[in-house]
Amino acid sequence: MLAAGEIMSTNLQTVRPNTSIQEAIEILIQQRVSGLPVTDDQNRLVGMITEFALLAVAYDRSVSRQTVGQHMTRDVITVNADDPASRVADLCIVHRVRRVPVMREGRLVGVIARRDVLRALTSTPVGCNA
Repeated sequence: MLAAGEIMSTNLQTVRPNTSIQEAIEILIQQRVSGLPVTDDQNRLVGMITEFALLAVAYDRSVSRQTVGQHMTRDVITVNADDPASRVADLCIVHRVRRVPVMREGRLVGVIARRDVLRALTSTPVGCNA
């Protein structure tokens, strides 16, 4: 079974809690991702900001002047780099999340999107437990 660390994306775009909502929206659009890890000044994971949370702008345009810290999810589901990829799939299904941050020794080292799990499953030959 593949480990989370083997299928994670390590080219991470992160934002800080004081990043404006407008800037976060621009990053999501430019990077073509649906969510961003939020890190503090020591690069510790403190939350996630998602397209879903950013849709608040549709109801109130003044939200675009607020900060990521005001809208991020603080209770983030994570996995360790050595956890099996199947655990990531389970978390995505059970908690209906699109991405799961990957941690190693308390630090953010990657992110796994649902698409990464599917890619890993389809690149592993059927019947192979590698």
